[in-house]
Amino acid sequence: MRRTPQQARFLGLWTARWLFGLLLALLLWVGDLRVQWPVLLVPVLWALVAVLRGRRGRPSAVRRPPEDDDFWPPEDDEPPPRTPPPTRELPWLPDVPRDRREE
Repeated sequence: MRRTPQQARFLGLWTARWLFGLLLALLLWVGDLRVQWPVLLVPVLWALVAVLRGRRGRPSAVRRPPEDDDFWPPEDDEPPPRTPPPTRELPWLPDVPRDRREE
């Protein structure tokens, strides 16, 4: 399922906000904020990418190659029927050697 640009932007900003909070909490608890502050740029860049990607829309028309290109199959052909892939299973169980049989 594809997300709309608004949903993608919301999800990206939500993720960046939580990432910023968790990193800040860990830095204040374990690290040294004066030295390790560049780590906080990661969620800021994440949010920037989310905002920029959420603004641009997807093209509505699908770009088709020229008509003389043989890459695309004709539209009136049906796809081939799906068959299960071949397996390596044996059609029957192998015979048990006589010395291992319970009698």
